[in-house]
Amino acid sequence: MRSRLPRLRGRRYLKIAKNLSETFGFTIIEVIAVLVVLGILAIAVVNRTGTQGVQAMAEADALRSALRYAQSRAMGDVYTWGISFTAGSYQLVSDNPDTANAVFPGQGTNTRAMPANVALSGANFILFDSRGQPVSGNITTPGGSAAVVTGTQTISVTESSKVESVSVTPYTGFIP
Repeated sequence: MRSRLPRLRGRRYLKIAKNLSETFGFTIIEVIAVLVVLGILAIAVVNRTGTQGVQAMAEADALRSALRYAQSRAMGDVYTWGISFTAGSYQLVSDNPDTANAVFPGQGTNTRAMPANVALSGANFILFDSRGQPVSGNITTPGGSAAVVTGTQTISVTESSKVESVSVTPYTGFIP
């Protein structure tokens, strides 16, 4: 049951009502002041993070997609598929004579060039066999085999001081 304010009249009622209204809640000025301070802090945090390394992260994600695509193509073929690397680009490669110049999906070409401020370093080739495993050599004949890579293969994507690593796990070909 809710308690009721006593029915008072005159000055005593006004004094109780005035004290009650002063003790509950915040004034609109206090709320606005807090919102202004929070807005200033949010702007400071956003400006501090900046956009450095965004291209390296984007190119590393694109490289992961390209590696997964090459791996999936290899798993549907008896020949090796993979990616070859230079400092400024990477290219889809295959030993299948029937699929010369295969292209990346949605790009219309088998080569992806890095932006001017992004560089690649690490392995020269990452190849996959029909099981999706990274291998160290080409399979050029149906039924052929190549040695499985026993160590993690890593490609570094660098933009100024930001480095993103793309790795291929040995034996399984997992690309995290």
